[in-house]
Amino acid sequence: MTIEIKPLSPELAETFTSYINEMDFDHAPHWKFCNCQYYHVNCSSEEWRARSSAQNQELAHENIRNGIMKGFLAFDGDKPVGWINANDWRNYALLEDDEDLRELEGKTGLIVCFLIHPDYRQQGLAQSLLKTAVEDFRRQGYDRVAGKPFVWSAHPQRQYHGLPSMFEALGFEIVSEKNGELTCVLELK
Repeated sequence: MTIEIKPLSPELAETFTSYINEMDFDHAPHWKFCNCQYYHVNCSSEEWRARSSAQNQELAHENIRNGIMKGFLAFDGDKPVGWINANDWRNYALLEDDEDLRELEGKTGLIVCFLIHPDYRQQGLAQSLLKTAVEDFRRQGYDRVAGKPFVWSAHPQRQYHGLPSMFEALGFEIVSEKNGELTCVLELK
């Protein structure tokens, strides 16, 4: 398997949303409409659930065009097989009041979502995407990268924030834990 990882760009917006829309979400059907916009919208749970897939797809296209949404897509040939949402934490409107992130001075990158095609899971693809994102943040002069993984052993396929072990393997340190969600930080400077 030869995987190529590409940064999300306006030219890949349709590829991104097609990948999301073609994904099998039997394990969490309500995720299908997200288009990875959940953290880009600051609204109540009720308002979020009232949004449609079309609204979120349109917002994804807009956010990709405007550079608000960033990350990396993994491809096996022309087929997208993995995604990581990796961005400046301040571009995630839902997290603007996150105490752990607000305390960090300087530029902080954040990893919020992984979406790996079922046929490519358990092969190190998420770890490769994470490494790529960390190196990109380093190249851009970020002070650190944070992640918010959690452990949900009853439904491991729902651990879309990644596994704590993935972050720890790259040197991230756990700085807090709230309700089972960890905040992991890797200092880059």
